[in-house]
Amino acid sequence: MNILFKNFKIENENFIYIPLYIFFKNKIEKKEISYKLPSIRKVANFLNISSNTVAKSYSELEKINYIKIIKGSGAFINKNLFSEKVLSFSMLENDDNFNLTNTLKIDFINSTPNYSYLPVKDIKYAINYILDRDQELALVNEGPLGCLELREAIKNSLGNLNITCKTENIHILSGAQEGIDLISKTLGCSKTHIATEIPTYLGALKTFKNENFIIHPIEIEQDGLNIFQLEQLLLKTKIKFIYLMANFQTPTGVNISYKKRLQLLELSQKFDFYIIEDDSAADLYYSKNTPQPLKSLDLCNRVIYIKSFSKIFMPGFRLGFIIVPDNILTSFLNNKILSASSTSTLYQKSFALLLKKGLIEKHMRLCRQNFKTIQDCIVKELQLIPDISFIVPSGGCSIWIKLPKNISSISIYNKLLKDNIGIVSGSTYGFDNFIKLNFSRINEKDISLGITLLKKAIEFFKNLNK
Repeated sequence: MNILFKNFKIENENFIYIPLYIFFKNKIEKKEISYKLPSIRKVANFLNISSNTVAKSYSELEKINYIKIIKGSGAFINKNLFSEKVLSFSMLENDDNFNLTNTLKIDFINSTPNYSYLPVKDIKYAINYILDRDQELALVNEGPLGCLELREAIKNSLGNLNITCKTENIHILSGAQEGIDLISKTLGCSKTHIATEIPTYLGALKTFKNENFIIHPIEIEQDGLNIFQLEQLLLKTKIKFIYLMANFQTPTGVNISYKKRLQLLELSQKFDFYIIEDDSAADLYYSKNTPQPLKSLDLCNRVIYIKSFSKIFMPGFRLGFIIVPDNILTSFLNNKILSASSTSTLYQKSFALLLKKGLIEKHMRLCRQNFKTIQDCIVKELQLIPDISFIVPSGGCSIWIKLPKNISSISIYNKLLKDNIGIVSGSTYGFDNFIKLNFSRINEKDISLGITLLKKAIEFFKNLNK
């Protein structure tokens, strides 16, 4: 007990339960207590305070799901909820594991498409059309590069983004994650130095760590990654590539400014590194003009462009593509063959038909309209919460929110989960003073209640910290 309470001080005799609650809460968050709290009687005797005071502190911890009090046995740390569940929920963005959030009343965690938006009639039409047209050939695997019909359709559609490339540079993927995995194996090996924005997409970080890369984080400013910080890194370290999102960065929602895009491309030439651009959210833009990828400015083939259609169109189809420069095409193809992964030819040809007939764009216009309405409603409600800050993204389906000082995102996560409301804790990105609200699965009618309870949770912890 002497070691446990070494730095604990009672400064206010009238509200002892509050500093005691905060003390235990911090110990649990730092995993300095990982199984069970000392008994109420022992704490009361050691601190020379009443048992009721200790019991009240424990009760506050139970309210936010940090502990579970079992009568006659004691107060146990809620390990499953505090660590594993937070992580597994947050990794939804990588694994598309829909089942974890099925029990939530209001789901600000899931980043998968809203099922009610999926264009079932158009998909049914395309599949039937391809089966009638190609018969058994629609079911034959066309090889590791992917269906030629889809690759050509993608090449033609890229003209709208001012991207020009050859068909042979386009490889079909089962999603952006596969592209990140394959290009990592192609470009690097153990101890390869790379750079990433921080915070960034968790699935990419997982891949880079699995490859045993040495990762150099580059901070994000309001106009994108910190170019000065990147340049300082480049002056002393040879990196193979930087992974980034130029439009609607995950999780911040920030866009890289035009000026910084040009500077980044200049640095890539000067210091001889690749830029892996993940542009999977760019179709969900809320401005009048389509946001241009960094790749559209790339005159020297420094940008490796990855795009997924899975999250915003047909998650079951598992489709995306990558544009690979000529000089690493052979190595990339070898890795793709070894991965033994491929997407259904029927799905690829069906998607190509939808793309050529403009039905993908029709669907995306509807999504942009619906999601913009939802984002506007969320922003309006968030503006009623004092002492938080956030940037309103010009696209995507999430908002990155900075909490008031000294409030832990894990605390907010656990308290809201008691009401069956899920949010993404910023701690999963290494930023415990932030939370992320994904709204791709949110119904407009649930927004007011969800944000109101978020506001109450923030006020609860602000009052405790006074």
